[in-house]
Amino acid sequence: MSPCALARFLGISILLSLFNTTSATESPTTTARPKTLLTLVWHDTQGIVNKNKLVLSQLDALPQIKRTQQLPSPLGIPGRHEWQGVSLHELLKLSGGTAKSIRVMALNGYFASIPLSDVQQFDPLLAYRRDGQNLTIRDKGPFILVYPFDDFNELNQQLYINRSVWQIHEIHFE
Repeated sequence: MSPCALARFLGISILLSLFNTTSATESPTTTARPKTLLTLVWHDTQGIVNKNKLVLSQLDALPQIKRTQQLPSPLGIPGRHEWQGVSLHELLKLSGGTAKSIRVMALNGYFASIPLSDVQQFDPLLAYRRDGQNLTIRDKGPFILVYPFDDFNELNQQLYINRSVWQIHEIHFE
């Protein structure tokens, strides 16, 4: 590399590093709004629609469950993993606990109705971490409904696999 090209390279590198430093020092002054990860929807006793938009810090503040298990192969996530998240039972409490069923909605419009008997008997987990890492949309996140397939043989059927919705963004308590 010629001395002139080297000087140009160093000059550009210094300018870029100054730009990055300036950007980094300016960004804390602009407050970023927390991104809503999950919306809970329910009707109160007056029939009024209520929505609770939760961000990651609010979900982390709820009682957490960790469950190590392997999901059925049709769900497309091979191997045993540690899943972490919030029990559907805990989320039901946030809506007043008067629902008769729960509808989980995926980003692509797919949904499944979860009967309250599933919540009482199996306590499905609304997982948003796998092996300690937040789930991304690419990893079937931001949420996936995880039934305790390893603990109950009767869950290993298509009915419960279909209820194991991934890329959940909204839950309706009906």
